[in-house]
Amino acid sequence: MRERPTSRPPLSGRSTSADVARLAGVSQSAVSRVFTDGASASAKTSAKVKEAAEQLGYRPNRLARSLLTGKSYMVGLVVAYLDNYFYPDVLEKLSKALQQQGYHVLIFMAAQTAKNIDNVVEEILEYQVDAIVTASVALSSELVDRCQSEGIPIVQFNRVQEQSRFSSVTTDNVKGGREVAHHLMEQGYQSFGYIAGWEGASTQRDREAGFTAALAENGLELGFRAVGKFSHRASL
Repeated sequence: MRERPTSRPPLSGRSTSADVARLAGVSQSAVSRVFTDGASASAKTSAKVKEAAEQLGYRPNRLARSLLTGKSYMVGLVVAYLDNYFYPDVLEKLSKALQQQGYHVLIFMAAQTAKNIDNVVEEILEYQVDAIVTASVALSSELVDRCQSEGIPIVQFNRVQEQSRFSSVTTDNVKGGREVAHHLMEQGYQSFGYIAGWEGASTQRDREAGFTAALAENGLELGFRAVGKFSHRASL
């Protein structure tokens, strides 16, 4: 017959792993092993600890556990803006996918300046994140060096940096720009204007390069060019 905890410490505030250990009659390290994925604990110990935890209403402290394991199970996500409806949808899917793997997302907004972006990433690093995902922002080489030295992987979404040393998930924007130009020419259009996005963005640069290259190959050129900063309001 399974042993039941016989003594219960007084409840004063939030229960700790030490409270669970006393009630279950095990060591505090045993409590930690039971609530740590991949750690070893016998079925008997696990049952005693979980029963004591349920009685006390105990929940593991993820931040405290990260100090012991070196893993926070948190991913820092840096986003420049959410005006474009493309991003909320993508970020929702990314967050759900990470949660299915046991990770939680910390979202930080960063204005489109190198200094501000680096400051935000510096703040993210203080949370001991396991990885960083940047959406439509670029990082300085110094900050990339620091992340690499600390073993923190970086994934860049919808941007490509020249001579980058980290992974990037994006589309072939040059090809996309060319296809838009070809589609318009096939419809019989001969006069073209172009509203650019952020001037420093790789997506904007590549799309415009593909678009203008396709026009040039057909003896055409832009009639006008404006900067819309990927914003409907700025494009008007």
